Amino acid sequence: MTTTQLGIIDRLTRRYDYHDPDFTPEVAEIVNGRLRDGPGVTYTEAHGGMWVVSRYALIRGVLKDHETFSSASGVFYPRAKGMPKHSPIDYDPPEHRVLRQLMTPPLLAEEVRGLEPQVSRLAADLIAPMIARGHGEIVAEVAKPLAIGVLAIAIGLSERAQHQVRDLTATMWKHFAKDPAKFWPAFQELLSAEVANARRDHSDTYLSRLVRMEIDGRPIPEETLHSIIVSYCIAGHETTMNTISRMLWHLGNHPDLQRRLAAEPELMSVAADETLRRWCPTDRFTRVTTRDVTIAGTDIPAGSRVVVVIDAGNRDPEKFPQPDEFSLDRGNSHQHLSFGFGIHACMGANLARLELRTVLGELARHPVFHLIEEPRRHFENGRHIVFEQVNVGFAGDRPEE
Repeated sequence: MTTTQLGIIDRLTRRYDYHDPDFTPEVAEIVNGRLRDGPGVTYTEAHGGMWVVSRYALIRGVLKDHETFSSASGVFYPRAKGMPKHSPIDYDPPEHRVLRQLMTPPLLAEEVRGLEPQVSRLAADLIAPMIARGHGEIVAEVAKPLAIGVLAIAIGLSERAQHQVRDLTATMWKHFAKDPAKFWPAFQELLSAEVANARRDHSDTYLSRLVRMEIDGRPIPEETLHSIIVSYCIAGHETTMNTISRMLWHLGNHPDLQRRLAAEPELMSVAADETLRRWCPTDRFTRVTTRDVTIAGTDIPAGSRVVVVIDAGNRDPEKFPQPDEFSLDRGNSHQHLSFGFGIHACMGANLARLELRTVLGELARHPVFHLIEEPRRHFENGRHIVFEQVNVGFAGDRPEE
């Protein structure tokens, strides 16, 4: 590590700023670890002042106590003035409870189980062309179309939305902290079209049912429908896309793990959760304190912005020994915080796990794959680690050999 790199790490440890140009995914891992191994609660002057919480038990406590740590001012911070809320994560009870009840039906365990045959066919169809030519690019050919395609299957997203949602999301994160005018009108246009399509649709998709639901005996306002659908569009594809990319990047560097998963398919669920633990797809969330509170001996005033660093908590050695290792024998990988905790725990966890398991299962039927080159990656909005490309080739040997 160079003197310059050490200087950057020291600076960002003292003044934690995930929007700093030097806050790369590589730097973030080191800085997050330093914060966790320090007092666990630190103050940064960045973005008007924030308290940074970085140990597993402390993060879990913040996420559990929604009465003290409010989400109502927006969990993505900083955010541009006038930026609309996302449902239900930017709401506290009782509004949160109502929105979550509206959004949960297509993500229930029994509903997700019913999607398994369609998800399996989609994964097989996406992977087959790569196998035929002996190489492929995981992000564009598998991770993105699978995540968006499964979202479409689950809620009834139109073909137009499927084609546009990724670019709209990337543009949103680029301007989220400064200027919603550069992305929100285009998103609103798409959302209005989805609502109109759903009102004409009588095929019993989730969206066609949603637009006919009521809250307290009244039709759901258009603004609320937009807030629900945009949350599905963004959260429904982005984290899964990035996790598939990361998981297959790691397996591409470790053919031994591919062979083991093919021989022990019961470990595919473990591999999915261990990927989510080791490389959190959403590095941090924020809350605002509703009262004076003390965390690990540190007094935090009411009205303070609190940042929970999920990556640091997922690599807390007190919870996960040898936390930087990817291990299929860990035993508690599923206790990671990547799906959140408490009332804001991810509604789509069942669907995401199905997608990850399905990709692993389909690839296990084919020759071992290897990375052709190390991929580039970057943060979106200081939170999501995005892989630009993951190019792989398929070897002649099969995983079971």
